[in-house]
Amino acid sequence: MSTPVASIAKLLTQPTSGERARQRINWGMRVIVGVAAFLAILPLIALILFVILKAAPYLVPTFFFNNPLDKEPGVLNAIVGSLQLSGLTVLISGPIGIAGGVYLSEFASPRVVAIGETVIDVMLGVPSIVAGVFAYLILVPVLGFSGWAAVAALSILTLPIMMRSTQEVLRLVPQAIREASLALGVPVWKTALFVSVRTALPGILTGVILAFSRALGETAPLLMTARGTNAENWLDFSTTMNAMPIVIYQYSNAASDLLIGQAWATALILMVIALTINVLVRGRTVNSRTA
Repeated sequence: MSTPVASIAKLLTQPTSGERARQRINWGMRVIVGVAAFLAILPLIALILFVILKAAPYLVPTFFFNNPLDKEPGVLNAIVGSLQLSGLTVLISGPIGIAGGVYLSEFASPRVVAIGETVIDVMLGVPSIVAGVFAYLILVPVLGFSGWAAVAALSILTLPIMMRSTQEVLRLVPQAIREASLALGVPVWKTALFVSVRTALPGILTGVILAFSRALGETAPLLMTARGTNAENWLDFSTTMNAMPIVIYQYSNAASDLLIGQAWATALILMVIALTINVLVRGRTVNSRTA
């Protein structure tokens, strides 16, 4: 037999009609958002599965360790070429982009910042084919079809990424840290380099990784500068170089089923590398936020 106190407690804990309505709405919105999220990632899942099915028959060890002219052709020179071109691009454009981002965030006047941000926004919106045409018309006549011309074209595309990412992560550095450093008599330039930049270093490195990923997947600038080659090229940027996007483009237009299959396999390799880089960037971003 329930006591009056127990009856009152039970009555108070029962949801009212308004609370039940809110619970139903909350449940309904959870379902809608979940379905929307699933539909958003469904094309990516379908694309990955489709590429895997197309590429699986051609993913043999010789494909990774042989060159196109070997008895059992592979794309080793394209994998190595992509890593070399993307790595040199980041090495060249990285210091310039980071320095530009530090200047805009720490030293520039508001007017210069406004102009710089406008230029960065415009450069971020430049299609890759435009950078390729620029390199083809201006640099190829001087450097020839070479890795150097390709690196220059890729640097045009990666430079604004690193400038913007550096500027944004430096904005997240608490102003109190800068003020504390200045209050101790530390010069402005030392505060910027050894306090602000050091605090934002994980975010800056994330921007560098994103720029590397962007350079790794570009096709148009490479077609108009590096051109591609069947030879193996190690650190010789003065001649034509091969890269995975070039292989995908050329092999996908071939009449041979073997070359078309290898194009799918190369696309899968490039996709795996890009997804791995993005996962690493995501992990670094989450860790820096929770630190």
